[in-house]
Amino acid sequence: MVMTEEREAAKVDHDAAMPVYRQLAVILRDQIAMGQLRPGRVIPTEKVLMEEHDLGRDSVRKALRVLREAGLIEAVQGRGTFVTEHAQERAQEQAKGK
Repeated sequence: MVMTEEREAAKVDHDAAMPVYRQLAVILRDQIAMGQLRPGRVIPTEKVLMEEHDLGRDSVRKALRVLREAGLIEAVQGRGTFVTEHAQERAQEQAKGK
């Protein structure tokens, strides 16, 4: 998997008041809204997200659940987790309503 500078730039602040899983969900949502994570494409694996953001598996899974419930990603068993077809528009709308 190729890492882009934009993806690497956003990091979770472990000292912030906002829970780390929410921060990760916002980071990924913003990457979807900006087109860095595109519809139909696989997102980074849980392991990669854990390593990039120094998070535990539970925090990463909670963040992914938030995105799944928002309709931004979907898991395909045996293939990975993908950005949904209209996720960019949804993410842009959600980002406006922060």
